[in-house]
Amino acid sequence: MRARICLLIAVLLTATSMSLAQQWFSVQTDHLISYSEGNDHGARDAAQRSEQLIAVFGQVFHRKDITFATPPRVRAVRLGMPAIPNENVLVRTPAEDFITVDLAQPESWAQAAKSISALTLENNYPRAQPWFDFGIANYLGGVKFTGEEVELGALPPGMVLPQAGQWIPLAKLFQTNDVSQLTVAQRENFEAESWALVRWLIDNSRLAQAGAYLNAVQSRGATPERVLNEAFSMSSAELDSEVRQSLAKLTTTKMPAPRIEGILFKSRKVSTADVHVLQASLSLYGPDSDRTLKELVAFMRQNQENAAVHRALAWAFLLRNDLDNAVEHIRRALALDDSDPSMHYLYARWVNQGDENQIRIQSAEARMNTELKAALKRDPNYAAALELLGLAQLSGEDTKPALANLQRASALRPRNSRYYLNAARAQEASGNLDAARNLATYARSGADVSVSADALEFLNQLGKQRKQRQEWAAMGIHTDTNVQHTKYDNLQEAIEADEKAEAKAKAPEPTADNRKTEFMKGRIVSVECGSDAGATLKVSSGGSTWRIQVADRNAAVLIGAEHFDCNWHNAVASINYKQKGSLQGELISLEIH
Repeated sequence: MRARICLLIAVLLTATSMSLAQQWFSVQTDHLISYSEGNDHGARDAAQRSEQLIAVFGQVFHRKDITFATPPRVRAVRLGMPAIPNENVLVRTPAEDFITVDLAQPESWAQAAKSISALTLENNYPRAQPWFDFGIANYLGGVKFTGEEVELGALPPGMVLPQAGQWIPLAKLFQTNDVSQLTVAQRENFEAESWALVRWLIDNSRLAQAGAYLNAVQSRGATPERVLNEAFSMSSAELDSEVRQSLAKLTTTKMPAPRIEGILFKSRKVSTADVHVLQASLSLYGPDSDRTLKELVAFMRQNQENAAVHRALAWAFLLRNDLDNAVEHIRRALALDDSDPSMHYLYARWVNQGDENQIRIQSAEARMNTELKAALKRDPNYAAALELLGLAQLSGEDTKPALANLQRASALRPRNSRYYLNAARAQEASGNLDAARNLATYARSGADVSVSADALEFLNQLGKQRKQRQEWAAMGIHTDTNVQHTKYDNLQEAIEADEKAEAKAKAPEPTADNRKTEFMKGRIVSVECGSDAGATLKVSSGGSTWRIQVADRNAAVLIGAEHFDCNWHNAVASINYKQKGSLQGELISLEIH
């Protein structure tokens, strides 16, 4: 299962080199894999603690299904040395994310928990502003497990609340979008205030309103001050006062700790070679990447039958666009062990000339289908495989399955703007221009400059008939501006056009839909799903109960949910709709918080 956290529990000789003298063990759970040296006791303890933290995240956000697009590996060590520098706690690579915690230093767990929480949020919550992300990560990083209880709301270790003269007005906090520009002192104050604000939101059951605020700011481009009044019924100054008053007495909340069935954890021995590859992966994409790659190639020559080293080299060579070397290691890894979905996915990417974001080949679905479906059989939540399969289907005009796969991929990667733009392309191909416009607008507002530019171009061309001039040039075909074209240049198209014109002349003229798009936030009371693809949402908002019709629940534009659920009950939602009558509307898009 790809959606898992992997914990690497080690006794290190130094902070950067791993002892390989003893036997290693791994423990696998629903979400994670942990490793320990000598026996599996440390792996079981770390797995239990991390699973509990993930469960607390689910309780805070009322989420049952937690997934990860890239499996983090939490590397717990026993150094007994001063705290690990913050910049070394989380190491991110294209293949995996590594988190380090020193089990001999109790305060080290807070930084590891903060990193786990940040990655969980990134993979399971739509794009948000920095204050929200830092606030949630620090709030969950400060969670304390004591016996059968969990304590929430405690000030995280090492955090100091700003003095009165250093307090950043919340109006300015909401406008801070680039934390890298802050000084060290400003960054500390920013994180502390973000924690205080999130703590106030959770203590006062205001996370749903925060979600509505973030949706309006991130998706609709609304100004923070105006949306604050809509979401919280107070100004930023009033909210500022509320948050500061809540800090006068830092009380905590205790509740039963999530029950994790450790007896179901699966333990196995891990080879010394696999541990060596895991350690090397930490520096395979950093400043020492060239040296590490050479060392891994040398290690591979001495360990030809080790699948892990071939997987690591497959990733490294593919991301360097060295397709010849990449495919050799992909094939070798699959021959040794075909259970890893990433190798099937990489094989499909190799077929596609290494690209993951656009289709580079003819007959893409037929040529990549087998490997992508093999990856998805091993991990149905493999977002990258769903995305590439959807793009391949879209390139072959197989619109319905393409839309389903691209929608699911974007739900699994809620902060990937490229995924939302590709879902917009599928909506356009299926004729749903309103949904395409909403998704592309959301993609345009993200931080990825390249995606924003592509989304703007998409919006400018949305609904227009475009000729693929770049494809023509690639085939050596050039346009002649002196040619006089007629509709009979393509006889089949002309016949179809005449038939459509005749049918249109006989049919009554449709009335243009000039209704404006409306927005509401509320709570889904119930869902009525018919025998066909239609559905009706019963939504409580502003003291009234609305009935929102869904034309096709399988093609509905969803944010924050993987699929339309006919069993939604008491779910907080933000809805874009067109009004149909008194307390009635037709759904355009739906975000679940």
